[in-house]
Amino acid sequence: MTLITGQAPVPGSSTVPLFMIPPSSSDVTVFLHGSAAPVYIGLSTALTTANGLQVTPSPVEFAGTTWSRGATIYGTTGSATASTLNYIISTGGLA
Repeated sequence: MTLITGQAPVPGSSTVPLFMIPPSSSDVTVFLHGSAAPVYIGLSTALTTANGLQVTPSPVEFAGTTWSRGATIYGTTGSATASTLNYIISTGGLA
């Protein structure tokens, strides 16, 4: 099992790549720290607040998902306010 952790800045008024999920079976957890502006995540640069998954300080998890080709996760705040997204990726299952 491998753990990948990090923080990704999300500038206001834009959609940016945040992190990459490697090709494998993975659990992904995303969350914000404190009272940061909400971040919306998705798999495309066409991401908006209407079609993205809203991330707040409460952790959001994608458990047991197989990413055969990997995936780039994009993010936006949908406003002029910047934020920072925290992520944890667990790959390869239990050792």
